[in-house]
Amino acid sequence: MKKILLLFMVVVIAIGGYFTYVFFMQSHDTADEEVDQLADETYEIILPDDSAEGKMNPAERIASYETSYEQLIDEAERRMDEIVTEAQKEYVTKKQNGEDISFSYFFSKYNSAADRLEASTDEGFQTIHESVKKHIGAEKATDLKEEYRQKKKQWRANLLAEVKESF
Repeated sequence: MKKILLLFMVVVIAIGGYFTYVFFMQSHDTADEEVDQLADETYEIILPDDSAEGKMNPAERIASYETSYEQLIDEAERRMDEIVTEAQKEYVTKKQNGEDISFSYFFSKYNSAADRLEASTDEGFQTIHESVKKHIGAEKATDLKEEYRQKKKQWRANLLAEVKESF
């Protein structure tokens, strides 16, 4: 019985090691200028002008920051959609050309792009968040941060559903 259990554990570890290598350690040539630009491009964050802020009532000030936040979210979603479209086009092209389709290649390339896009979006959000905290208050900044966290969860769920649907 111990030998069977030991053999089972060895097989599980070997399979886990193989998948870890294929999906996380094996390097693929994933250079793609268009995808890299979408993932790495810095956001242009437009914040309310400090001189105009004194002339705004609190509701107008909050609305101006919400506009900045919504513009960031819209731009992030546009970039994300374009990255997904690129992945789908590449997959279809490879399939039509009879090329080998490596899921680890697609995972490596597009997961990396998604991670970089998320980091870039987080930087843009942080700019807005810090300004909201400074000019409106910590409570509104905390609310905005929670809204952003929820939006990121929604994006992940939507992307996972889209990937499942595509493959």
